[in-house]
Amino acid sequence: MIGVLPDLPPNVAGFRASGEVTKDDFEKVLFPEIKKHVALSGKLNFVFYVDTPLKNFSMGAWIRDVWLGIRQFASWRKIAIISDVEKIRNFTDNISFLLPGVYKGFPVAELQNAIRWAATEEQEPEDQVSPHIEQLLPPQTKGKSTMITAQVMAGKETDARFIFERATGRLLDVNEWTDHCGALSAGFQLTDDEGKPLMGRAAVGDYIRIDLPGPATGEGKGYDWVRIEKIEQPAAPDPNTGGIALMQVRPCANPQLKDTNTIAHFLEDSATSTFIIERDGRKVSATVYGRNEVPNTTYPGTGDKVRNAVVGTLGAIGLTRIQWKALVEGLLEKE
Repeated sequence: MIGVLPDLPPNVAGFRASGEVTKDDFEKVLFPEIKKHVALSGKLNFVFYVDTPLKNFSMGAWIRDVWLGIRQFASWRKIAIISDVEKIRNFTDNISFLLPGVYKGFPVAELQNAIRWAATEEQEPEDQVSPHIEQLLPPQTKGKSTMITAQVMAGKETDARFIFERATGRLLDVNEWTDHCGALSAGFQLTDDEGKPLMGRAAVGDYIRIDLPGPATGEGKGYDWVRIEKIEQPAAPDPNTGGIALMQVRPCANPQLKDTNTIAHFLEDSATSTFIIERDGRKVSATVYGRNEVPNTTYPGTGDKVRNAVVGTLGAIGLTRIQWKALVEGLLEKE
């Protein structure tokens, strides 16, 4: 059965699954309660305490009724799944690439932490680009723009300088991005202008081969490709005011194919991703600014057109956002 968790913050819907769980539990308890929350606030943070072995879910209930069933709600923000079953927590942590919202698994002992996490509202920063950053970005002329950011506040400015320098090094070490992003991340490989793997720090003119989860491109030989067109690093950051490090990439043709200019990426080459590490006193931020994001459906073959239309659209509103959110957080995290 599924019951409603009591005494939750008003912006959180919470449930506990115990004993035998069937499709009726979702249709008669869970979904109606969720609809009430969405009707009141227009968005939803969700806590699901799995206090029963997975075998007690009826056939198909776990995948069909929990994970696929939530597709009908467009306003998912945070989803916390609480269970002492490690497989359930790992599945929860990794499902964000496929479904709307941000997912996180918690052990039962951290139930209250899970509720606090789900209840915490994060500011949406898309329209709040500072003037000094705006001048570093390409003008927004078509398609979508995105802004994905993370920040930390250091105890001392010396600590902030260390975090800034470490994050800058991580940004330029493209081959380590996958490790910073975590499980089910895209794979990233720095290459030269012939598509051969490179080691070391990125430089202007290098390429990045991206292995996205899901369908691959034909033109990119299984990968999406971008070219690094801009890198800026402060030679000596002001110890009092901070500094900015920047790298900008743009979709490009597969450098392994010298006889084509066809863009091997799910976005057109009007799109850019600008990665900026900034220190302002004790605050250090890592942000990805996407500009002019338009799905690349003009020139690829039929198969790639369909793939790019789907991935490009989802990327602008979900997949890319989740991927870059994991990266900017990883760039700032401790070892």
